[in-house]
Amino acid sequence: MARLVLAVVEEADVNGREIVGTGVAMLGLEGDDVICGRCGREMMSQMPIRTMPSGLLYRCEVCGALNEVPPEEQP
Repeated sequence: MARLVLAVVEEADVNGREIVGTGVAMLGLEGDDVICGRCGREMMSQMPIRTMPSGLLYRCEVCGALNEVPPEEQP
């Protein structure tokens, strides 16, 4: 398990990609702790985000930022 800081995506760069709201927090069974690239909040705990479909955007419920897995961390 590692801490993975997501990359912020500007609204103008969404280009029709699906946006997932993480709610207060998402909890998985094993994986990474996922951090918002803007405010530093832990958005997901123990989530296998590196194996989830690429291209998804994750909205931070605290600051509203759209985040994505950085390209260098994608499978």
